Amino acid sequence: MKALNLTLLVFVLSVSSLGLRAQSMEVPSAVIAALNNSDSNLLSTYFNNNVEIVVGSQNDVFSSQQARAILSDFFRKNHIISFQLLHKGTKDAACFAIGMLKTSNGGYRVYILMRKNLIQQLRIELSND
Repeated sequence: MKALNLTLLVFVLSVSSLGLRAQSMEVPSAVIAALNNSDSNLLSTYFNNNVEIVVGSQNDVFSSQQARAILSDFFRKNHIISFQLLHKGTKDAACFAIGMLKTSNGGYRVYILMRKNLIQQLRIELSND
């Protein structure tokens, strides 16, 4: 009976710790703040070595330095008014965030995909709204 109780206790603790790790895995607030503040330098600190970037006519996998330059250019050409987080979530070992970026030149839909706390994909696409 004691062995069964101990096994049950270990199982419950294991499941609880998995739930806590899944809940804490999300796009960091610093990434959201960097978008809101046009801060490509801060944003690039979260880039993986290679990042899939979709911004304007740029659509490829770039080194983190190239990706930072592309974002700097985008922020220079588009004065950021606000960034509103619309949705965030997790799946397997990844987390994502979707939001609306309002700029002086219109609205953009933003999609961020992260794995192991590093941005793997960043999409900033003109919104139809």
